[in-house]
Amino acid sequence: MADFPQSSTGLRAQVFLAAAASEGGSSAVVALRQLLTEARISLWECPRPWPPHLDAEATVSRATEACDNYLLVLSPQALADACCLQGLLFALSLNKRILPVLVASVPLSHRPEPLQALEVLDLRTISQPLDQSSPGRQLLAALGHQADYHHHHTELLLKALQWERQQRDPELLLAGADLAHYQRWWMVAQARSHHGPLQLQNLYLAESRRLWASRSDVIAQGVDWLKRWLDA
Repeated sequence: MADFPQSSTGLRAQVFLAAAASEGGSSAVVALRQLLTEARISLWECPRPWPPHLDAEATVSRATEACDNYLLVLSPQALADACCLQGLLFALSLNKRILPVLVASVPLSHRPEPLQALEVLDLRTISQPLDQSSPGRQLLAALGHQADYHHHHTELLLKALQWERQQRDPELLLAGADLAHYQRWWMVAQARSHHGPLQLQNLYLAESRRLWASRSDVIAQGVDWLKRWLDA
């Protein structure tokens, strides 16, 4: 498996910052990096240029799995960039929160259909430090809104993916307090219209509940047998 580029906090990042290669050094992208860094929000970006030993498709997929938010720097260049588009499509399939920020004019009709219904923050005319601007504060507020929910979404997804990739090893299923924790998250998540649980997460939780219940039954039967033996 290819090496996985790490964020400042390891494999996990709160934000996948997706910008076209040609936009990577633009003032808007630099300002976004600074804003996120100063807010202590971990981020991951596609390496530019790609290291020859990395599989680009696999790397983008794994990074998207491991992020809580997909922050797309929206420009004509981004809509033609393989990294941005692959990440966007994968983020949509994983029910990730997607936050588009506009840095160059892109007509609504030219944006991918899923983006047309999303609120877009306009950074085209920011002249002051981004953290002192209304769009900058809005972006930080959006990232902070229900951050725990999206963080737990990613945590459960990564656990379920590991279980699936390890041939559904029962040792990787949830139990006890962990199972109860994610079950509470699921009770909220399955009632949502956006960013809800994936089928894989549903299956992972169902199998965890089934195995935990069967183990609990075995323990209960053992305790009952021991009690009857002591009372004999």
